[in-house]
Amino acid sequence: MASSKMNESEEELVKAINRVDIPEVRRLLSSGLVDVNCLDEQGMTPLMHCAYKGNAEMTELLLAHGADVNSNKHEHKYTALMFSCVSGAFEVTRLLLEAGANVQAENNLGKTAGQLGAFVGHHECVSLINNFISQEDLLYYTRPQGFEKEGKLPAKLVPSLYKYITVTNINPVKLVTFLKDHMDLVENYKSVSKVLDLRCEKFIKQQSMNEIMAMKMHFYGYTVRKCGRWHEGLDGKEGIEGLLKFLIKGRPSDGFPLGTEDFIRQSIKEFDYPQCTIFQQLVTTLSPVERGNEPTALTVLTQVINGIQSADFSKCCTVCGESKAVKKCAPCKKVAYCSVNCQKMHWGTHKKHCKRLAEEYKRELAEEEQMKKLEEETRAQQEAEKRKTREEKCVNREKENEKTENKETLDEGVLAGEDEKKDKNKEEENITDKNVQKLEEKMADLETEKSAERES
Repeated sequence: MASSKMNESEEELVKAINRVDIPEVRRLLSSGLVDVNCLDEQGMTPLMHCAYKGNAEMTELLLAHGADVNSNKHEHKYTALMFSCVSGAFEVTRLLLEAGANVQAENNLGKTAGQLGAFVGHHECVSLINNFISQEDLLYYTRPQGFEKEGKLPAKLVPSLYKYITVTNINPVKLVTFLKDHMDLVENYKSVSKVLDLRCEKFIKQQSMNEIMAMKMHFYGYTVRKCGRWHEGLDGKEGIEGLLKFLIKGRPSDGFPLGTEDFIRQSIKEFDYPQCTIFQQLVTTLSPVERGNEPTALTVLTQVINGIQSADFSKCCTVCGESKAVKKCAPCKKVAYCSVNCQKMHWGTHKKHCKRLAEEYKRELAEEEQMKKLEEETRAQQEAEKRKTREEKCVNREKENEKTENKETLDEGVLAGEDEKKDKNKEEENITDKNVQKLEEKMADLETEKSAERES
């Protein structure tokens, strides 16, 4: 709970954050009238409100003004990182991690930010937390160590390299596309891949071995190395564009990207620590699987590095694996893309199968329509049966009522007949009694007359 009441300006700051009024947030932070770590009635700081809203620009503003990234005075012990994971704010999560957010902090239910993110299904945020490396870890390699005259990594490459290793989508097309936009990494691929190999070795040899991060650093280093070699024409023609074509090119029979499959399998083979459980798991899973069959190398490696939930590509871009695939091929409606660029890159492969997929889509629509019609008919039949059952119940109920009424009428008639018979019997008894009385009176009169005669 808050230790003191917020002043008017602090209340205005929280309101501005919740309506994402960035100019007003900037003005209030610069006014000197607010405590950037003030608490509301629930113990939430402005940074917590901002993390929940998921706005990266406001998060940077608050952090620049000294916001406490690890404040845990919330009534349920939530931190800003927990709020960013619950809201699925990937960029805000990254900013908080860079600012030193404690990933091990727990709320009053004993849940960490990563666990909360996994519970609500924001697996990208979870992957970012689990695979996080700080910029300081990379800056270490920019400084000469021991007898070195210069660092292993030029300092100017740190921002680009940091963005590269924090990409959670490990699809080779996505990584190569990123490197294509950051040619400084490709042109210095030897030093970049060397640093990533050293990070891999560190994760293996540290006291608490992190095999997942070791495999990730190896794979990202392998990808940089391949981009560099293609760029120099050592492994293929047309530079990085040629590598992308190699990765995307599909199998003639169905368009499956064999280049991507071979790329990932080869990278696993070149992992330098075969004694690791994760390596043995990958080999055991993929060895009996023929290239192009399920599970693919991309699926297995994604499950290992980012978790099982992250390997569902059903709603992802066919080319680069991005989860926000909003565009579909107009003719066939079967293949999804995250951008026009991905669609253009894939057209060389897709155009050979588009007509077939369009026919499949039509068949699926027809089947869905047939199933829908069958379901409607089944539903109508069920309703008719229910209606018939209700009507039969009503008829049976009416018959039962009629029987009951007839029985009551019959019982009333029987009772009436019995009463009439009783009355008749009573009447006859009364007549008999009267006749007996008259006879007795006559006999008494006769006796009187006889007595009188005897006396005379």
